[in-house]
Amino acid sequence: MGILFGFLLAIWKGSILESSLRLMSTTDVDWSIQFANEPLARPFKVPGPESICPSMALQSGDTDRINFIESTGHECLTPRQACGVESAARANPGMNIQIHLNTDKIGPPSWDDLLRRPGRVRSCAFNALLQNQFSHNVQMIRENFTNVLKESLFRPLIESGNFQTSHWSVVQISDAIRLLLLQQHGGYYLDFDNIVFRPLHCLRNGFSYLEEHPNIENGIMVMDKDHPFLSFLIRYLMQTYDPKKRVSLGPPAFGKAFQLFCQINDPLFKSGLHHCLASSNLTLYHPDSFFPVRHYELGHFYDTVWEGLNLQKMERAYLTHVYLSSWGRKVHPNSLYSRLARQYCPSVWQLTKDANIPLGF
Repeated sequence: MGILFGFLLAIWKGSILESSLRLMSTTDVDWSIQFANEPLARPFKVPGPESICPSMALQSGDTDRINFIESTGHECLTPRQACGVESAARANPGMNIQIHLNTDKIGPPSWDDLLRRPGRVRSCAFNALLQNQFSHNVQMIRENFTNVLKESLFRPLIESGNFQTSHWSVVQISDAIRLLLLQQHGGYYLDFDNIVFRPLHCLRNGFSYLEEHPNIENGIMVMDKDHPFLSFLIRYLMQTYDPKKRVSLGPPAFGKAFQLFCQINDPLFKSGLHHCLASSNLTLYHPDSFFPVRHYELGHFYDTVWEGLNLQKMERAYLTHVYLSSWGRKVHPNSLYSRLARQYCPSVWQLTKDANIPLGF
């Protein structure tokens, strides 16, 4: 009986060890190897026309640049960040794409834990790819974000030390820098976790919103240089800033400032042109324009079958925000996200495989 029990115990322990090793391998295995034997579905091209901008629409000098921001202090991009840039460069070859890289490493050590998740492993090979393949319109700009903020309306927050000591400094400094870039130069701001489908040049002085909350989404914005709303917004954020809140400079406060500036009393926003203070106009773009897949539908990005998703919304979308992609959620090569990437950032997708980037796209 004792021999039999020992034999069964050994088998049980062995099965636990095998399960642990299997779990480790699925966590650390290279993405391209894990799915190497699976046939790839075709890249997914969104339905609708190549462009939804009127043919006569031209961008002004203030809105001919698209800005991306890397605030952590890391020099190299991740494949998913590079994908966002490539998609913007391909859809907007006549615009200047500027990637602003912070030279001052900020944030708590825990932020580095994100680097060992799928799509989060950095490689300067992606920087080189973008600069070589899109040398006519992609530029890397390295600057100390803290010094930039010191010379702006955000200076009191730098001098107080709140930005540097906040657990959410990476997020909050990024939120601040994007507003300064638009105020000083005009143009577009895009989060890296957007995939751009179509030209953006007909958009002007606007952003989008959440239908269920009076929040303005600050991951996609277009503004003229020195638009009066930007200085109003920055001053409002300075008064309401709370270093303990991740989105203290983000969508909720953005939405309240917009309501004040445009004298809106409705509890929820509506798309369209709004006449605001200082004889200025702002446009609220319908969420379908930038979020054809809503945040409560984000699971469809990572599924291989997206039954129930209304793909017709993509016919009028300029781009899509891919929720949770920047946080390293794992994707299958035949998921909607992967198939969109193969269509709109094919060079980054291929480099991820060819360079054998750990944990893959």
